[in-house]
Amino acid sequence: MFRIYAFLIAIVILGVQYFLSRRDNAYWGAILPILYLMTMGYLWFFGTLSGSTIDLVIAIFAGLIALLGAWASGRESMKKKRKRELEKMKSYDIQ
Repeated sequence: MFRIYAFLIAIVILGVQYFLSRRDNAYWGAILPILYLMTMGYLWFFGTLSGSTIDLVIAIFAGLIALLGAWASGRESMKKKRKRELEKMKSYDIQ
């Protein structure tokens, strides 16, 4: 049951990350990756995380890559949306 909740929480976090990265200011998308690194660092420093060092490093990088991938995808989506809107405005100006 815990795995289902963890999976749903991960989906929600990635959705929020995608939403934040589509905002005008690109720094909104940096909030969750920074919080993720700070949280993982805190948990590692105080020994809350268990497992081998290699597993922890892989988990940290996998989570960070997922968050940064959602950030890049959101920024690209925002650029495409702006380009479509600009083309739409230019088409109205021609007529």
